[in-house]
Amino acid sequence: MNNLKQIALSLHNYHNSHNAFPPAYTTDKNGKPLLSWRVQTLPDLESKGIVLYERFHQDEPWDSEHNKKLIPLMPRTFKAPGSKAGPGKTNYLAVRGDKTIFAGAKGIGLRDVRDGSSNTIMTVEANDESAVIWTKPDDFQYDPKNPIKGLLGLRTRGFNAGFADGSVRFISGTVSPDVLNAAFTRNGGEVIDHQDF
Repeated sequence: MNNLKQIALSLHNYHNSHNAFPPAYTTDKNGKPLLSWRVQTLPDLESKGIVLYERFHQDEPWDSEHNKKLIPLMPRTFKAPGSKAGPGKTNYLAVRGDKTIFAGAKGIGLRDVRDGSSNTIMTVEANDESAVIWTKPDDFQYDPKNPIKGLLGLRTRGFNAGFADGSVRFISGTVSPDVLNAAFTRNGGEVIDHQDF
């Protein structure tokens, strides 16, 4: 939970500087995804983050000859306790979808989170099978028919989630798909009772 809180803080610091959360990924001039949002939050994540951030070639993809050498330098904050995911892989993923906070190449501001920041999940702690290389523009693309798929297994009886208000909560594995789908979207107009988690 502490890692997700540190990630949430870095996302909010980014928002304070840019009036929006980082985009899910950066792109080249043709729209090809280059680097994940995790790279963009490095300056706000830890004291050494700015140094690592400045080592990236921002105009190259995550797997360019230069940038792939930085994968082993993944900050400890991105390594989930108990995870057996391979080196350079993180379980901390943004929830990706058209109506989520991390919809694509455009940053979303808190003003666009119309369902309320305390009702909208930004990040999740996924299981090891869903873990991704931390610099890769890849995240948790949920299935509306089975939104919990890929999240269970790392923790007993549920998973940890970071909300847009900066809070982190444990979500039960028995949560209703409708409630989880509603929490993943930023502007669906659903009303969520926190006891449903």
